[in-house]
This record gives sequence, structure tokens and C-alpha cells, in this order.
Amino acid sequence: MYNIMIVDDEPVIKQGLLYFVNWEALDCRVVCDAQNGIDAKEKLSSHSVDIVLTDIKMPGMDGLELSKYIHENYPAVKVIILTAFADFSYAQTAIKYDVIDFIIKTNPTEKIPDAINKAKALISQEKDKDEKLKLMEQKANLRLSEICEKFFKDVFNGIIMDDMLIQSKLTELEIKIENYFIVLFDIHSVSNENSLISPEDYNKFMHSVSNLLSMAFKNYPHYTVAVDRTLLAAIISFKSRNVPLCTQTLLMTCNEILSMADSFMRFTISIGISQMQQNIPALSVAYQEAKDALNGGFYNDNHVSVFMPNTSPVTSSPGQPHYFAEKIVDSLQLQNPSEALKSLENLLEEYRRNKEPIENIKVSCMLIASYCYRLLAGFRLFTPELSDREPEIYKRIQSSRNIQSLSAILKQLIESISKVVVTNENKFSYLIKETQKYIRDNFHKNISLQTIADHIHVNSSYLSRLYKKETGESIVDAINKYRIDHAKKLLKDPANKVFEVACAVGIEDPAYFTHVFTKYTGMSPKEYKASNIS
Repeated sequence: MYNIMIVDDEPVIKQGLLYFVNWEALDCRVVCDAQNGIDAKEKLSSHSVDIVLTDIKMPGMDGLELSKYIHENYPAVKVIILTAFADFSYAQTAIKYDVIDFIIKTNPTEKIPDAINKAKALISQEKDKDEKLKLMEQKANLRLSEICEKFFKDVFNGIIMDDMLIQSKLTELEIKIENYFIVLFDIHSVSNENSLISPEDYNKFMHSVSNLLSMAFKNYPHYTVAVDRTLLAAIISFKSRNVPLCTQTLLMTCNEILSMADSFMRFTISIGISQMQQNIPALSVAYQEAKDALNGGFYNDNHVSVFMPNTSPVTSSPGQPHYFAEKIVDSLQLQNPSEALKSLENLLEEYRRNKEPIENIKVSCMLIASYCYRLLAGFRLFTPELSDREPEIYKRIQSSRNIQSLSAILKQLIESISKVVVTNENKFSYLIKETQKYIRDNFHKNISLQTIADHIHVNSSYLSRLYKKETGESIVDAINKYRIDHAKKLLKDPANKVFEVACAVGIEDPAYFTHVFTKYTGMSPKEYKASNIS
């Protein structure tokens, strides 16, 4: 159906248009109305609108000004203007803004169907044209992608080795990479019996990983290469040469991919990350580093390994810093935070004594933080407030000026996670944990107390009382808080519109989303979005 917005400052006209036009027969629905152009501008940002039916004379912003605004900011939206006889002098101006039609106000309901059908036909034509252009562009991009992928595979496999030829090919393909890492993703079946996994499921999962990489690194030049059926390579280029900062970005993205794999359940991923490289001939070097990291991660339960040159190997601690990170996580799982802190101190003392390069120390510390956050994901602990601090932890690590501050940051993280592990393991009953898990997994859907109670097979009234007793809050509050915590993350991306975020967290009505968001944060979604952009 086509979405309609009605804009008129006269309530009688607006109500007449709403109730005396058979919108359903026109395959349309009125999704919102506005009292003037200013109000319409506001609602365009939170509603998906195809056609605007607007009066020409209104206070604040008239129909022509609104038409100009829509033409410049929402070119796909079609405008139909309501006018009196004397207003036809404005027609010449309105043509510039692609206004579809003028309808005389004296009896508008008779003329509206023709104008709407005219707008619908134009929208359909434009969609068909856009689809054809997109299809042509997709085919061209697919062909170029295949050529780029073959080139990178030839470099990785040593088929193309000449530096001049590599540089010439990069120029020809318009590939620009600098300050880059190579990240390898080894994707395999949980059962290690690939015959049990259909090619369709496997290709779908590989496509999902590629899409996640594209989304995570949309602000960075990057290329993905299917090296073979189980190995996916990503070349990711950064403007900055700040190795710890770039490594932070990589680790956070890798954790997202691992979480997705955990949810998929039929595949597991091991990840190897190279060092940062600056020059093009080092492509094969970076690829080998990523392979070495991947191979070194054979003993790594966290499934993420960063290549570390052996500048000062610690013979008593194989595989460090992964060895220490695993010891820390194991101690936390056993609810032994003092042992976890001792492992951290041992690692940092070795670094201090051997004068390990600062960048290596920071990368190691971020890797340890990554292990800790993966522990939370593995336990599926209900801790949005701690998870939200992950980017901040990485930033603090990469901006630290001495090893003492690094120690303080990680000690605080270890102690916080230890408290969460103990609290979540001991405090809540099985039913509460199942309720929280259901909220985490389904917050983006239309869920309620009753749907949760049905899922875990208990009486809804009993579950409501039990949840309030054990957590101190209602299940509705728990659902809304989790939704708003997730919404805050999405609103930090300027590309995400408020109504899109509302749908993504399971609230279809933007107005109700604004109400809930304001209740729990003290500001509207737009205010929160603006505060993050500024």
C-alpha cells in the first residue's frame, strides 16, 4: 500500500479528506497528518511517506515551501496541492518542485482519486527504472568483485609476486589500501562433519558474514575474499596509523561476528588478525601473519588471535598473550578473581621487565578485554550497562600513557565482570534466567508477559510476581530497558532514522517509542541522537 500524509491547518478539511475518501480502494493508507509545513517536516523524519496531500496556504510554512523542502530532501515523495481558484498563479512555481497536481478545494474528494493514481503511476515508473539501474549496477559490481577477488587470491597464493605488477593491477582495479590489516575467518561445522551441512545453509552463512563485515567497516575501504570453501579473508584499510585504535575496531567487530556464529549454532569461527601493514608488497606478508595467528589460535578457546612478533618471548608462558587471557577467563568462570588479577600482574610484569613495545602491550590488553567481554556473551549474562562500556574500555586502553594505567583499567574490568558472574550465577532462579534470555533473544519482536510465560510454561501472574520479587522491577520494565539500551546504540549511527530504530527494537509506533525512550532516558530519541552527533 502507498502511505499518505495529509497537511492542512483546517480541521474540517483534514477530517473530510480522511473519512470521505476511500483510501483503501486506492490501495493507500493515511499514516499521519500535520497542521502545517513545519509539523509535516517533523513527521516526515519519523514516518515512511509516499504521497503528501497539502494545502497551499498555511501559517508557519505554506504548501509551496513544503513542496520545495520535500523536493530537496525527499525526492521520491510525490506532492499534491490543495488550492482555491485564485491560487493557480502559484502553479509555475510549483512545477519546479515536481508537484504532481492541483486540486480545487471546493470539491476535492472527486478529483483526489485521479491525482493519487497519477502519483502512484509515477512512483511505479521510477521504481521500475531504479530497479533496472540497480540490476545493471549489481551485475557490474559483481563482475568487478570477482576480478578483485581473483587478484587477491593470486597474491596470497604467490602466483603474482612482482611488486610492479601488483601495483599496476591495484591501479587498474582502482583498489586503494593503506594502513591495512588482513583478517582471516576459518568457518567450520560444529560437528566437524561438513556433509551434514547443506551448501545452501553454508553459502547463506558465508553471505551473512560478508554482509556483517561490509556493514561494520562501511566507513573504511575493505575487500572480502573467499580463499576457499572454509576460509574468508578481509583486507581492511584505515586512514589512521594508530595501531591500538585500529585493533580496537577489529576486535569489537570480530566479537560481533563470533556472537552471530554462536546464535547460528551450526558453525564456529576462528579468527586470525595480522599486524598493520603500510606498503602494497606486504599483502602476502600480512596474509601469512593472519594465517600464523589463525594457526596459533588452535589452543585458543576465545577463537580470536592477533599476530604478535616474538620480540621478547616468555618461555614459561606458551602462546602469550592468549595464554594469560585464557587463564584470566578461566579464573573468572571459577569465581576466583584474585587468581585472574594475579595472571594479569604476571603478564604486565613480564612486559615491564622485557621492555615490550608499547603498541604490542596495548594490543595484548585489548585482547584480554575482548576475552572478558566474550565471557559475558558466552554466559549470555543480562548486563547491557556493562556491555555498553566495551568501546570506552578499548579507547581508554589505546590512549593510556603507561603500564600502570593499563593495569588499573583491566583490574577494574576483571573485578566488574567477576561481580556480574557471581551475581547472575547465584542471585536469580532458573525461571528468571530463562525470562531474561527470552527478552535478549526476542526484544525486537512483539513480546509481552504472556508470550514469555507461554514460552517457559508457567502462569503469567506467578511469573510477574516472581520476577518483581527477585529483580525489583516488572517484566515490562525489563523489556523496555533492554530495548532502549539497544536503541541507544543504533541512534549513535547518524544514518539510522528514529522510526527505523523503533522498528528494530520491536516498537512499531514511533510516537510510543518516543514516549518510552523519554521515560527511561530523560530525553527524546532526536535529542539523544543530536547529543551524540555533536
